[in-house]
Amino acid sequence: MHNRRLVAVGSDVKKLFVTATSPGIIYKDLLITGTRVHEGSQAAPGHIRAYDIRTGKPKWIFHTIPLPGEKGFETWEDPDAYKYIGGANAWGGLTLDNKRGIVFACTGSANYDFYGGKRKGNNLFANCVLALDAATGKYIWHFQYIHHDVWDRDLPAPPVLVTINKEGKKIDAVAITTKTGNVFVLDRENGKPGYDIVEKSVPTNSDLIGEQLSPTQPYPVKPAPFMRQVITEKDLNHLLPDSSYQEIKKRWASLRNDHMFNPPSLQGTLEFPGLDGGAEWAGPSYDPQTGILYINSNEVGWIVKAVESKNETALNENLGQAGKRLYQVNCVVCHGPDREGSSNSPSLKKIQNKYSAASFDTLILTGRRMMPGFGQLTTAERKAITSFILDIAGEKKKIFKDSSNKKDDAWFKLPYYMSGISKFLTKEGLSAIAPPWGTINAIDLNTGEYVWRKPLGQDPDFHFSNEPTGTENYGASVITAGGLVFIAATKDGKFRAFNKMNGKLLWETKLPVPGYATPSTYELNGKQYIVIACGGGKLKTKSGDSYVAFSLPANK
Repeated sequence: MHNRRLVAVGSDVKKLFVTATSPGIIYKDLLITGTRVHEGSQAAPGHIRAYDIRTGKPKWIFHTIPLPGEKGFETWEDPDAYKYIGGANAWGGLTLDNKRGIVFACTGSANYDFYGGKRKGNNLFANCVLALDAATGKYIWHFQYIHHDVWDRDLPAPPVLVTINKEGKKIDAVAITTKTGNVFVLDRENGKPGYDIVEKSVPTNSDLIGEQLSPTQPYPVKPAPFMRQVITEKDLNHLLPDSSYQEIKKRWASLRNDHMFNPPSLQGTLEFPGLDGGAEWAGPSYDPQTGILYINSNEVGWIVKAVESKNETALNENLGQAGKRLYQVNCVVCHGPDREGSSNSPSLKKIQNKYSAASFDTLILTGRRMMPGFGQLTTAERKAITSFILDIAGEKKKIFKDSSNKKDDAWFKLPYYMSGISKFLTKEGLSAIAPPWGTINAIDLNTGEYVWRKPLGQDPDFHFSNEPTGTENYGASVITAGGLVFIAATKDGKFRAFNKMNGKLLWETKLPVPGYATPSTYELNGKQYIVIACGGGKLKTKSGDSYVAFSLPANK
């Protein structure tokens, strides 16, 4: 694992999970692209690469985890960390200022997401906006919005090119929307803040041995956050029946809950804003006519609890015992300690009814949809996990034999794993936090002030109030020249149009299944259309596979 810095993906990471969730961008004769990588203890580095569009040959690479002698290397206390640490990847896509020849990237956290004891320091260029010379990949400037991330608070969407008129001066800038509910506005050429950014003291007390948190984090003075950033007792869901309310109040009190930068803990930490934002992968939409940024947001809390790992391999360990140990290291963060799954990951109970041992081994090796592949696991390790999860009685009793010699294993063995990350919900699956659970916000970037904001959607499963609840939402809005903001994104499966200036709801319709996507608008034969992809499936909603298009009346 010592030669992880090749221009191409490289043979050194060929067994590690590398894919792309966003298309690259074209600059002259270059294809510039980021990657999605694994988020466990073994992950490929998230370097940004450019390829010749005619030959496919690599042209340049920017090391998001710097090599010795490169800018940012000094922000990693262990000089050998670069040999092992992965992540810091631009999975959400890139943005190009073609005129200036600048490519902008937003990066995610370094691995392991929730424990940083083996990557002490601020960890550049994780959790950064990067400005690079599109022709050469050379560094121009950066801004790190979270230092030493242990909350999985990737920058989820590419920057948006904006022009603000501040005090009579036009500034070409990029705006980034974050999982923490903040908007940062930065000059495209030099990264200078359009509105002041201050470093504020944050909690540094961690009960995880070896962890070393940053003493400060950056906060923008303007705009104000587009969501709550901490859950107090008054923010608990008072609309629930008293028995449910008392239960969530008791759980809330048992967690670290008083700051959005409380780290993961053995006690359990209420992470809010949650793992899915704040802002999410769809990002905002921007109206150049008015300078208004439109951003939809989630307000759902998550619980993150650390458990001490038992990394030692017992003598004469059987496949069942080895499988349980390996499950805790590789699988529990998504599927939970009891294999019951979470809001975003399926249950593994009775999965033996769906998979044979051979097909399940293939699933582990290659991954599927949001599940990454685990090519770094040996055949013996995959066999142990398969025996444990599929509960193969005869196989589980066999002795675990792994003849591989993983000389770097000690680095990847972490002292803690996260015991099933889950949303802060009632036993009935309802939000433990008072609404709104999703909002849409309009921010005038010329002033940094809000023009309007309102709940987005109505949760169809919540029957204790007729007031707008908003819902968790995935997919951005699109703005038309006629002054409309169209957005789907919500759990209730509605497609809506708002007046862009005052937020008044002008139209809504029910889709076949929820449209967790961003609409597109186009013109054909003189008529304007708007189309939305309806896939559903997320948030336990019905799945589908349709595109639905609507025509807009002509302006008179």
